[in-house]
Amino acid sequence: MRTFTASMLAAVALVFASVAHAVPQAGDVPPPYLGKDQRGKTVDLKDLRGKVVIVTFWATWCPPCRKELPVLETIQQHAGRDRVRVIAVNIEKAMVYRPMKRRLKDYKMTLTNDHNGRIKKRYGVNGIPHMVMIKKDGTIAAVKRGYSEAMVPAVIDEVNALMRAEYAVAANSR
Repeated sequence: MRTFTASMLAAVALVFASVAHAVPQAGDVPPPYLGKDQRGKTVDLKDLRGKVVIVTFWATWCPPCRKELPVLETIQQHAGRDRVRVIAVNIEKAMVYRPMKRRLKDYKMTLTNDHNGRIKKRYGVNGIPHMVMIKKDGTIAAVKRGYSEAMVPAVIDEVNALMRAEYAVAANSR
């Protein structure tokens, strides 16, 4: 009886562990908390429903990340914060992030820092760049992992296609 009980407890623990660490995929609702923005305000995806949201995990030492940030900033500026929100989650220690944040102070995109790795873990980020594209309904449209610098234009094309599709649906439903 003890063996059976121990086996059942182990099985239940495994089920809960796998659910707790499930990697968000297309169709899922992603973890809502994305840190604090440049002004110290909590960034929560629940507050961004009705907008396309692009979440990118990056670091200063990542060439594709450095290449995509200015392009994502251009998207943020042209589309406007009422239609799209680009959130760039830096995964480095705060002492590395702070000087970079000052250099990017004129960026319109939202910058956060995951210095303790909790957000990265919830999103299943095990390499960067790592981008999560979220539809207006709050579900994940696509996840891009570990793409090269040469692939950044294709990833940005997907971001633009998502925005066109999401806003075409809104225009057609009027």
